[in-house]
Amino acid sequence: MNDRTELASLFMDTLTLSMAANTVIAVRLSKMAFGVVDPSLEGPLMVVEKVDAAVEATFAAARSMVSGEPHHAAGRAVAVYKRKVDRNLRRLTSG
Repeated sequence: MNDRTELASLFMDTLTLSMAANTVIAVRLSKMAFGVVDPSLEGPLMVVEKVDAAVEATFAAARSMVSGEPHHAAGRAVAVYKRKVDRNLRRLTSG
């Protein structure tokens, strides 16, 4: 891929990540507000999930850097967050 295509792909991946993250926030807050999930359990889970995602994304970006592919660092970090957000959305909307 050329630089322009990679940049456009990163833009689209980041855009879809942000939309999915907003959906997760809306679903999560609605479920907490209506008593579907216990906020005292969901709150700490959110923190753990965010720290876990940040660490994994950092390592994914770092692996790109040390393997001589720094141009892939951002995309690989976004991919980690997207995978985590998608998993959260499935968990929150199943059943």
